[in-house]
Amino acid sequence: MNKKKIELFIVDNLIWFIDLGLIAAFTILQPRFLSFGNMISILFVVVPMGFLVLAMAVCLISGNFDLSVGAIAGFSATIAGVWYLRWMPGTPWPVLILIMLLIGAGIGFFNGFFIAKFKVNAFLQTLGSYILFYGLMLIVSGKTLFDLPKEFYAPGSHLLASFAGGKLYLATIDLIIALIAVHLLLTRTSLGRRIYAVGSNPKAARECGINVEKTIIYVFMISGILSAIGGLHYAGYVQCVTMTMARNDLFFVFAGAVIGGVSLFGGKGKISGVFGGIILLGIIEMGLTLILLPATWREAIFGVVLISAILVNTTREKIIMHLKARD
Repeated sequence: MNKKKIELFIVDNLIWFIDLGLIAAFTILQPRFLSFGNMISILFVVVPMGFLVLAMAVCLISGNFDLSVGAIAGFSATIAGVWYLRWMPGTPWPVLILIMLLIGAGIGFFNGFFIAKFKVNAFLQTLGSYILFYGLMLIVSGKTLFDLPKEFYAPGSHLLASFAGGKLYLATIDLIIALIAVHLLLTRTSLGRRIYAVGSNPKAARECGINVEKTIIYVFMISGILSAIGGLHYAGYVQCVTMTMARNDLFFVFAGAVIGGVSLFGGKGKISGVFGGIILLGIIEMGLTLILLPATWREAIFGVVLISAILVNTTREKIIMHLKARD
């Protein structure tokens, strides 16, 4: 491997070098950070947010973005909770999960249809959905929902095994499976190729015979389903359905996808990089907790991360173009 290929490899996988640097920094500040238990917990603490990062990444690759991912997570969980506690008590938990998935797909279709067919700006459409569905959560429920079936909470909280001071949860496995599934979708299917093509150049994609509108609708339906799965894991993680579920996570979700290498301009991005972005959020969350940083500082720290994500993404694109153009 020549020097140019090594440089391209480093830049293309920059997120993993950033992750290693942060692990080293937090270990210096708090040696306990590098324990086996903490390394396993890093991913678990951001599993719910990780599904939203994955949903955002798919939209960004298509040349769009989805501000409603958190609202979809919260609204789908709220409907499932109200369904079980008020509308149809005793509904089996698999039906509740199916309801969440259908709601996620339905809201995704709603967003995608208006964006694709009526050319509504994705920012405005998904911002409207964000406001609408968080508002509907308050109308439909208005309070935190408890006492849902333990099986409903299991995806976000079930402990599979404890070993060597670490704990492996079902949620961690769920996220890894989702990452692999989306990777295969994007790299091994015709839909995945169409998503990249539409994100790179919609006009050229249409001239090649790709149904751009249908592809965009599929993208937002995938985003909605992933967001609903995220809502299921949020509920399991805290053992209830809150009216502010994922509301404060939107910009962290955006940062995780962008700093993971997904282009702001569409058409570029790998799920391996998105995984690195999710890990980054976990490292920061775990590290700030272990060094006992006051909660008042955390939002500012994550704000720095968001700004850094944009700068890193922009710089990466320029460096890659420079390296490829160099003799």
